[in-house]
Amino acid sequence: MSYLREETKTEVTTKLFGKPEITEKKTGNIVVTREQWRDMTEKVNAAVIVKKDYERLQKTDLVKENQSLREDNKYLEETIKGNNLALKHSYKQNRELEEVNKELHTEIGTLKAHIRDLQMNIKVLYQQTKKVFKEQFKAFRGLIKNELDMKGVDNQFEREHTREIRSRQKGYDMER
Repeated sequence: MSYLREETKTEVTTKLFGKPEITEKKTGNIVVTREQWRDMTEKVNAAVIVKKDYERLQKTDLVKENQSLREDNKYLEETIKGNNLALKHSYKQNRELEEVNKELHTEIGTLKAHIRDLQMNIKVLYQQTKKVFKEQFKAFRGLIKNELDMKGVDNQFEREHTREIRSRQKGYDMER
């Protein structure tokens, strides 16, 4: 704002001898014309009216609702940020679990192949063992039978075996 001049205060200090000392100090006040004063007071009055209207409007329900909505919005933004962080963490965890899952699937595949090989080995081993034991038991039975025949001992096991075979055959005859 333009003004005419600044107000100054003049102090005169008298000395014992000689000329008195004159000092001028600025007071900080300014000198304005009447028109400038009127414009300034009108602006101040308008500002006071605007301030009162602003304070009155601040007390209305819409402003309070707007403030509560802003607070809710701020809370929701923080919640979204937290959810985004949790989501990123979940994605990271999911990727890690997918990698672990892949590794486990490949390991399961190799273990299944190993199990199949072991099953085949067991099957072959079982068949070979069965064959060997069958031959050994045949030879053992032959020896025992020869031994018993030489001694003339009646074989209880053979009698039971023949009796069972006959009873089975009788059962089949009855069904027909």
